[in-house]
Amino acid sequence: MKIYLRKRSCFTFRGRESYELDVLGKTVLMLMRENLCAEICDDPPEGDKIVLDSVYPLLTRKKLEEVIKNTDGSFSFAGGFVERGGASKKVTTVDWLGLFSLSDYPEIINRANEVRRKELAACGVLLEAGAEVDFTSVLEEGVIVERGARVRGKSVVKRDAVVGSGSEIVDSEVGAYTQVKSSCVLQSRIGKNCTVGPFAYLRPNSVVGDGCRIGDFVELKNAKIGAGSKASHLAYIGDAEVGEHVNIGCGVVFVNYNGKTKSKTRVGDGAFIGSNCNLIAPVSVGDGAFLAAGTTLTRSLVDGDFCVGRSRETVKAGRAAEYLK
Repeated sequence: MKIYLRKRSCFTFRGRESYELDVLGKTVLMLMRENLCAEICDDPPEGDKIVLDSVYPLLTRKKLEEVIKNTDGSFSFAGGFVERGGASKKVTTVDWLGLFSLSDYPEIINRANEVRRKELAACGVLLEAGAEVDFTSVLEEGVIVERGARVRGKSVVKRDAVVGSGSEIVDSEVGAYTQVKSSCVLQSRIGKNCTVGPFAYLRPNSVVGDGCRIGDFVELKNAKIGAGSKASHLAYIGDAEVGEHVNIGCGVVFVNYNGKTKSKTRVGDGAFIGSNCNLIAPVSVGDGAFLAAGTTLTRSLVDGDFCVGRSRETVKAGRAAEYLK
């Protein structure tokens, strides 16, 4: 029997109709259309049919067919009706969870998480209680998504990766055997055998190669990090191309904005960027170059250069008391 969906809204929330609300990456209407193999039609044709309002996002065709099989003739219920000749009667035994008011929405999300958890478990993925994974995301065998983590949008998490508690992965790819700990990854790609976080922030268009370390409080923005490179803590890497096996020390800032325009920084393979350095873009650092801690770099270095840009300290014995009064 043909199933038709009507785009009827029971309420609005923040300007969105109820059938437009998100349920783990898909709208209510999208889920019903897929689960029921239904056609969206506000004015269904004559003849035998099932007509549903867009209020049952988790209803499956199997559940619907069970009710039809056990109820004769035409009948109606909250949120829909079945028409197949004869007088119509009211049925109140339908126990599907419906989205009739905003207060139903949290339970819809909870049930959707249960459905998703079972789907993923069947594929060898562990989704811990309190974690969320969108229906639109792809997780490979052996992946663990810990409590409080979220994988959203068209994300892909490769085999045996771990998305740690408090992490959020949005429209991104996480490579095999990589661990993401309490970090936010937006529209970016991370290679295999990497560690990210805790509290790292990968903004859109960031690419991290295989075997990298992106540590705590490191922010990437439109940056490409070569294989085996490390930025272990407290760094900002924006609008940059960093080669392979580069060490980026604590407190390093890639200064990409001069108040008017954004500029790019390039760092070659095997370079060393010491702690508390500022790289004033546009600038480049050659392969194997060494930038000593505390340096502000304003001109490019060629391969193998050593650069130190800090002034020597001046010590005045016994003068501290004048400043500490």
